[in-house]
Amino acid sequence: METSEEDWSGFNPMAKDFYDEAQNTYTNELGQNLIEEAPAPLKDEKEKRATRQAKYPYLVVPKSSPFLTEMMLINFFGRDLIHDMEYRRVSRVYFVYFPNIGSLETARLRVERFPNLIRCITGRHQTERESTVPESLKSNEPMPKPSPAFSLTERTPVDLDARNIAVSSARNKHPEFRRPPLVTKEDYTAKGSLMARNDPNQRYLNVKYEFALERHGVYRVKDETKISQVILHFRSGRTVPVSTINADDKIKPENLLEQGVSKCVVCQNWTDTFCKLCKMPFCNASCFADVADKHKEACGKGELLELDAKVGRKFPKPGLPPSGSKVRITAFEQTNVVYVRSADIQVDIAYYSVLTEVMMKGKTASKLLSKPVCGQIVLYEFETKISRAMVLNVDDPKDIYVVCIDFGSVEVTQLENLYDCSPYLAALPCYPVAVQLRGVRRRFLVPNIREIMYNLDQELIFDIKYSKREYDFSKGLQIVVMTQIDLNISLNRIFKTILTPVEPGLSEMGYKEEWLSHIRLPTGKNIDLVVMDNTLIKCGLIYCTPIDLAYEITKMQRDLQDYGEKIAKCQSYAPQQHTICIAKYEGKWCRGLFLETVGDGYPSILFIDYGNIVPTHVSDIRPYPPQFTFPMMTTELDLIGWPGELTDEQIKRLEQFLAVGSTVSCSEIIYSKEDNNYSVRFDKLQEILNLP
Repeated sequence: METSEEDWSGFNPMAKDFYDEAQNTYTNELGQNLIEEAPAPLKDEKEKRATRQAKYPYLVVPKSSPFLTEMMLINFFGRDLIHDMEYRRVSRVYFVYFPNIGSLETARLRVERFPNLIRCITGRHQTERESTVPESLKSNEPMPKPSPAFSLTERTPVDLDARNIAVSSARNKHPEFRRPPLVTKEDYTAKGSLMARNDPNQRYLNVKYEFALERHGVYRVKDETKISQVILHFRSGRTVPVSTINADDKIKPENLLEQGVSKCVVCQNWTDTFCKLCKMPFCNASCFADVADKHKEACGKGELLELDAKVGRKFPKPGLPPSGSKVRITAFEQTNVVYVRSADIQVDIAYYSVLTEVMMKGKTASKLLSKPVCGQIVLYEFETKISRAMVLNVDDPKDIYVVCIDFGSVEVTQLENLYDCSPYLAALPCYPVAVQLRGVRRRFLVPNIREIMYNLDQELIFDIKYSKREYDFSKGLQIVVMTQIDLNISLNRIFKTILTPVEPGLSEMGYKEEWLSHIRLPTGKNIDLVVMDNTLIKCGLIYCTPIDLAYEITKMQRDLQDYGEKIAKCQSYAPQQHTICIAKYEGKWCRGLFLETVGDGYPSILFIDYGNIVPTHVSDIRPYPPQFTFPMMTTELDLIGWPGELTDEQIKRLEQFLAVGSTVSCSEIIYSKEDNNYSVRFDKLQEILNLP
C-alpha cells in the first residue's frame, strides 16, 4: 500500500481563532467585557482649548520637579483662586486657569514672592498663539500691534498732582562735613615741636576719633553687673574697670605703708609682697633673683642691701613683637586699627608695673593751670584711674583730644582732668603698638562691631603674624593677621564678616523707622545747629543736627556708597510703606524712608539723614541691609511763630538765613513730649520776614 507524505510545517491550530474576530472577546463570568474601547479623539479639542484660553486668564507652569503636582498647585495658589487646571503630558506643563484678572494677578504675586518653589512661562511665540485661535474667533480685520513689554527701568513722567504728601521744592545738594584732622604736619615741623620729639615716626599724624556717638547716649557705656564691686566703662575703644570700693577716697603714697604697701628694693615699684623673715619688699621673682645672694646674707640681720650699678630696674624692650608671637589687645582706634602688646610674662610684669607707678605717683601730681600744647605728655584722670596721655589737639579748650599712650585709645577731656607729668614718668617705656588688620576696611562703627571690641579685653591672647614687606609707611602701621589661640578664630575674618552688609531678599519684610535709634536734640537756649535741609520751609519745617553729628553723617556715606555700587544686585525695588531703604539722590546712595506711591514708578522717599522728600524711581532704590544699624541723627523742627502763607520774596530771604549747610544759633529749642516733636524759635524771624 502506497503512503503519500503531507507537509504539516504551516499548520497552526490557533490561527483560526486568532484571526476570527468573533472569537476575540474577553468577558468575565457575568459576560461583561473587560477591555474598554479608547474614546475617539475629539476633532474640536484644540478649538475648545483655544476658546477656554481666550475666555479665562491662565498661567503656564512647567513640571520641573516630581513634587510639583496638581494638589501642590492647588495648595500653593488656593482652591478658591483656581477655576480649572489642565496637564499636558507631552509638553509636561500645567495650564492653571483663573476666573478673572484679579485672581491671576494675585497668583502672579505669589509666584514672585516664592521664586524658588515654582516658575511660570510668561509668554509664547505669536505664531503659536495664532495657530490655536479657533475659526469662530478669527476676524478679517488686522490684529493691533502688541504694546511693548513693561520695563522696571523705564522712566515715565512723574505724577506730582496725585501725591498727598508734599515733596521738596528744590533739589539741593546734600551738605558734606569733614572733621578737621586732629594732628597736621605743621604740628611736627614747628620749631621746638613736642610732637616731633615724642612721636618721631609720625604715627599720630593719621590718628582718628571714631567713638563720637558714645558721647550722645546712643550706646551702653557702662556695666555694673558683669563684675561685682567694679563698674566697667566702655569708652573710646577700651574697657576701663573702676572699683566701687572707696572710689572717692584719695590714696596718698605716704599712707601706703600703713596699708601694707611699700616700694620694691630693686625696681622701686609699689608692692605688697615681702620676705616673711626680714619684711624686705620685692615685686616678683625676677627682682628677687637679682639680689638673692645679698638678701641671703642680710636677711634677719636688719641690714640694708648694698646694690651695685648692675642691679636696678630692668624693662623689656618695647615695640612690636616678632611674627608668630603671642599678644594682647589694649584698645581699638578704628575698625581696622588695633593696639597690641606682647603677652610675654616679662612684658606683662613691666607693663603693669608702669601702670601702677603712674597711678601711685599721679596721686600727688599737680593740675595743669594753662592749656597744654600738642605733643605734651600729661597725666589724664578718668574717675579714679590715672594714666599717661599725649595731647593731640587743643583747638577747643572744652574738648581736648588726648591719646592714652599706655593703651592707645583717643579720648576727649577737659583741662580740669589733666595733671602735670614728671620727666621720670614720661620716660617710662610704652608697650602698646598700633597695627592694621589685613583685609579689614575702615567702616562706620556700628553697634555690633562695637560690642565685639569691648568683649576682646586683655585677658584674651592672640597669635600675630605678619610680613615686614606689608608695612604701610604712609600711616606707620604694620599689616597683620591675628588669631585667637583658644578658639582658633581669625579676628580679621570676624571683623570682615560683620562689617560687610548683606542684601536682603525681596521676599523679606522691610524694617520700620522705629527699628533705628534716634539721637535727641539738646533743648534749651542759644544752641548751635547745622541746617541739613530747608526745601520744606514753605510748610514751616527745617531739618537740623549738631555739628559733631553732621560729621558722623558724612562719614557714614562711605559705607552706603560701597553697598549701593558693589553689593546690592537687584535692579529695582519698591519697599512697603513706612519702611526704610537705600535710595540714590544726585548720584549718591542715601538712607531713605518710603512715604507713598501713586503708581507712576516714583515713590516719595524721605531722606532721613537730610530731610528732603523726593520722588525716586524704583530703579534707584535698594533694600535696606540689617547690618546698617546707624542711628538717626537729623531731627525735624517746627518754626515757632510761622505766619503761614508767605510771598516768594519772604521765602527767599528765609532760605538765605537758613541756608543748607550753614550753622545757625537757635534762640530756643523746645521738645513736646505729648506730640513727640521739636520746635525751634529764632528771635530774628519776624525781622527777616518784615512782619509787624
